[in-house]
Amino acid sequence: MRYMGAAALGVWGAGRAHAYDWYTETPLVASMRRELEAVFSGLSMTLDFRCINNHQDEEFRIQINVNQLYPVASCFKAFVVLYYFLSMPPEEWDASEYTPLYRMTVFSDNGATGVVLDNVSRRVSGSENAIEKFNNFLLNTVGIENGLHTWKWEGSPTVGLSDPRFAPSFQRVVRVRGIDYQVDNVFTAADLARGYDFITRGEFFTQSPEFREAVRATKALLSISAGEVYRSPIERVYPGGYMGKDGILPSTDVAVGRVVDDAGVIKVGENSYLIAFMSAGDSESTAINVLRSVVQEIDNYERNRSDAG
Repeated sequence: MRYMGAAALGVWGAGRAHAYDWYTETPLVASMRRELEAVFSGLSMTLDFRCINNHQDEEFRIQINVNQLYPVASCFKAFVVLYYFLSMPPEEWDASEYTPLYRMTVFSDNGATGVVLDNVSRRVSGSENAIEKFNNFLLNTVGIENGLHTWKWEGSPTVGLSDPRFAPSFQRVVRVRGIDYQVDNVFTAADLARGYDFITRGEFFTQSPEFREAVRATKALLSISAGEVYRSPIERVYPGGYMGKDGILPSTDVAVGRVVDDAGVIKVGENSYLIAFMSAGDSESTAINVLRSVVQEIDNYERNRSDAG
């Protein structure tokens, strides 16, 4: 069973990645933007922050350094989950505890991630390798503009595979404090936010019951917390829970310094708040404080949104 393209799914296509449901930024959102721009000033961090209401309309979008490339770390695994559920026959779905899919999603098991990518690729037609097939899904179905270059963790069946479209180059660099670094597996915050928009609103814009069930299964798995074992950066500043996936890389693993990423969806009342946050070269405590400021703006918006119209 091959995953279906966006047109076949009946969902809004990749072109909508840059469209808006509003025409003028409200004074409240403009104030929130100024506050967050001040918080992010001078830091190697990026943010795509959106509110989706219960009518599935986007009420605001605040973007800071949003088109700059950053190491994606493990955040992309959220989209591997959707790829799995759209590509595997429903009667073969298995997200139970201890399966590679579960370990990849809940505990960020890197070896298990390679297993899932390899297994799904065998169900997707074409001569491309497992990395290329996943990237085709990101580009052509989800509408994301970047993809993995490699996934070469020891023991993974994807070792030795690559996608030259996303190889590090002088154009594909991570810039930290004026220095350019060529790094594997870089995305933008806009990519992550687009992916979560697709997951969040996709089931409401589709004519396909198969797609709807795949999205619902994806949301359910991404909402499982590792609990006391591990809390993501967003969970540390918003203990009410979220649907998402973080990514952390120690400074010893990547030339840009410590990477702290987190992306997902927080539900407050009838609103869904999409947060896509990426950072490089700053401390984890700094990243947590910045995310705390973002979450505070959710409270600000909820308290004052009656004036936002």
